[in-house]
Amino acid sequence: MRKMIKIKREFKIELHTRHYLNGQLAVYVNDKIGHPIAELSIMNDLVTLAPNEFILKDYSENKELAQELLETNLFVPTDQFILIGSHLCTVCQINS
Repeated sequence: MRKMIKIKREFKIELHTRHYLNGQLAVYVNDKIGHPIAELSIMNDLVTLAPNEFILKDYSENKELAQELLETNLFVPTDQFILIGSHLCTVCQINS
């Protein structure tokens, strides 16, 4: 999946998806010319996710960007959470 979106930051970004080695969905954000901005997902071998679900890294450097992207409804939180280190991460689902 590759989508161009405009967020509050007033610049266009591209949302890219790939898969980690364990098959889980990996979600990346690039700027409009293809430079990487953030990796929004985290891989965890201990959980089973649906093909359109990923673990959202919504802390540290991703905190504001993740919140802005959640407001676009490109992906939505599920009722699942995964403890990564000391942070409770939301499992999100990509909207088709």
